[in-house]
Amino acid sequence: MNRIMIVSITHEDDLDGLGSQAIIKRYFDLFPQKEELILLDAHYSNFIIMVEELLSSKVLPLKLIISDIGFNKSFESLFKAFKIAKQGNCSILWFDHHIVDDVVKEKISQLIDVYINDTQKCATEIVKDYFLPNDSVAKKIAKYARDTDFKTGKSKTASNIQLIIGYYIRKDRFKGRRKIVELLAEGKFKDPWFDRQLKELANWIKTESKYALQKVKRITIDNFGEVCISYAKIGGGKITQMLKKKYPYSKAYIGIDLRYNEIIIYSDYVNCREFARYFGGGGHEERAGFKHSRTFSEDKQLSENFIHDITITLPKFSK
Repeated sequence: MNRIMIVSITHEDDLDGLGSQAIIKRYFDLFPQKEELILLDAHYSNFIIMVEELLSSKVLPLKLIISDIGFNKSFESLFKAFKIAKQGNCSILWFDHHIVDDVVKEKISQLIDVYINDTQKCATEIVKDYFLPNDSVAKKIAKYARDTDFKTGKSKTASNIQLIIGYYIRKDRFKGRRKIVELLAEGKFKDPWFDRQLKELANWIKTESKYALQKVKRITIDNFGEVCISYAKIGGGKITQMLKKKYPYSKAYIGIDLRYNEIIIYSDYVNCREFARYFGGGGHEERAGFKHSRTFSEDKQLSENFIHDITITLPKFSK
C-alpha cells in the first residue's frame, strides 16, 4: 500500500459488524476527509493476518478502525504491531461489546488511541454513540443491529438483512457485503436490492432449514438436561434459533454451519463464552462460537468424539 488512508475492519458475519461499518462510512460521507476510506471485513480466523499485513506495510494508514471483533488469546500477537503503529502515528480505534478480561482491556487501552468495550450494547450502538449520536439513520442502523445481535426478534427488516448477510459471508461474495454496507449507510433499509436477494435466497433457506430439522440429534446429559444439535449449510446461529423454537425445553442448542465447520452454542443455562473458550473460541455469555477438530466421522455423522466432548464439557460450565 502506497497511500495514506483510513481503514475500517469489521466482523463480516452479522448485521452488527456490517451495521457498525455502515455508520463509519456514513460519518465519512457526511464529513469527507482527504484520505481515502477503505472498507475491509474479517472473521476470527483471518483477523490477525489482515491487521498484521496492514500495520507492516511501508505506508501505515492514518487511522485503523476495528468494530465488532472481540479479543481472544491468539490476538496477543497483535500487541507488537500496535506498538509499531503508534510509533508510526497510526491512530487505532477499537469498538466492541464482547466480554474481555479486565487485564486485557487495560493492556489494549494502553496500546491504542481509543478502546471502547460495552457488553450492554451491540457494537453498532457503540459506534453510533461515538461517531453519529444524533443522526436518525445511524440510530436506525443501531436499532436493527441490536435486534439481531440480542435476538429480540422485533424487526422483520433486521431479520431479513441478517439472512442476506448469512448468505454473503466469506470472500467469494465480497461484493454483496459491500452493497449491504452502502445501502445501510444511505438509509435504504427496504431497497429493491434486498427484495431481490430474499427472493433468490428463499429456496436456499427453505432447503437448508428443512435439512437442519431432519438432522437433529437430542442428547440427554446426566445432571444437566437435554441438548439439541444439528447442522446444515446455513449459519449456526440460525440453526440454534430453529432448534429453540421446535424444542423449547432443551437446556442448550448447538448449530453447525457445514460450509465452514463453524459451531454456535446458545443457552440460558450455560456460560457459553467460557464453554467456547475451552475449545479456543469465544463470544457472549448466552451464545458463542467455537471449532472442533473432529465434528464429523467418516460416514458424515456427528462423531462420537464430538458428542463425548460436548457431553463431558457442558455441565462444567452450567450456571
